[in-house]
Amino acid sequence: MEELQELRRYHDALPGAAPESIGTARSRLAGHMRGSRRPRTRRIRPVWGLSLAGAAAAALLAVATTVVPGVTREAPGVTREAPGVTREAPGVTREKGVELPQARPSAAVTELRLRPVANAQDLADNAAVLASDEPEWSAGPTQWGYVKSLRAQTRVDGGEWLRGMPAVTNTREQWRQLNDKAFATVEKGRLKISKGSEFEVTYPYLLALPTDADQLLARIYETVDTENARKRTSFLRFAQELAENRGKTPEEAKRLAEESLPPLTPVQRDRGAFQLIAMGMGDAALPPRLRAAMYGAMAKISGVRYEAKSSDLLKRRGITLYHVLDGYLRDEIFINPKTYEYLGYRTIVVKDHKDGPFSAMKKGEIRNWDALIKAAVVDEAGQRPG
Repeated sequence: MEELQELRRYHDALPGAAPESIGTARSRLAGHMRGSRRPRTRRIRPVWGLSLAGAAAAALLAVATTVVPGVTREAPGVTREAPGVTREAPGVTREKGVELPQARPSAAVTELRLRPVANAQDLADNAAVLASDEPEWSAGPTQWGYVKSLRAQTRVDGGEWLRGMPAVTNTREQWRQLNDKAFATVEKGRLKISKGSEFEVTYPYLLALPTDADQLLARIYETVDTENARKRTSFLRFAQELAENRGKTPEEAKRLAEESLPPLTPVQRDRGAFQLIAMGMGDAALPPRLRAAMYGAMAKISGVRYEAKSSDLLKRRGITLYHVLDGYLRDEIFINPKTYEYLGYRTIVVKDHKDGPFSAMKKGEIRNWDALIKAAVVDEAGQRPG
């Protein structure tokens, strides 16, 4: 079954048949039917002479055009209202009782290649299908990534932890050079350009990620492990010095330091991978194929789930990928159900939790919430996409 799934995903990711190929096949089929006076038995013949891409296109055309006696098959978007009455969908023509796709493109063919979404992997596969029809990324390192976003005010911004829709939101525009040597914001109505980068996940790192989901996830986990090891080493050194200054022996100090910061659990490591990918999508303009691979990587993280209905900070209808840490803290991203574009991110407490004497979380508290309004590549700081 694994081989069948991989074959299906590979087939779905193939580009759609060219409009001229569909048009030629349509004319040939129509002419053949006009010249036929007796019903023929439908036979399945091997297509050894076709390439895989050609076979896929032929199969799609057969699905859209074949009529079997006694069986009614509707093309996507065609509604059967009553016997003998059919309402045609846009992009479908009728010729002597046979529904044929028009010789215009790939939107109709692409729709046939999309599958109903029932889980995180289906979502990722559909995103990959749509991304395969997009042109190659051509932005240069000195161009700028423009991002406009809306952020809810929470305690980290001087407010309170949210419950429900926020009373205060802030809109932010930012520009980042794709080599991350400069960034810009608007302050008091004026553009301010600064050198360097203030972002944890840089453009060079993001744009160097593979567009294969498995390889991308491996790179993400490598980054999570490296960063955790670096921060852990720094903290343990500090904690050990503090313990020694308070009269502990070096051995005792080391033991106390390690107890104060245990290694990451597998679930914490998975959450770190999910958050790292989400941060990359939220603060950057990305190629569609990379974004689709990020969804694919998220779908492979243990514990990541799919939810069919959601509403983001801008009250846009979406679908969700989410991960729950130890049953109490849910990280989620919102995704456009038609275009599969990233819409935003939220962290919400789903169960009361106490982590030490000074850290208590109450069910329903929203810790982070933002929405992506616009992301694009522009030629200079201060420029907005048209």
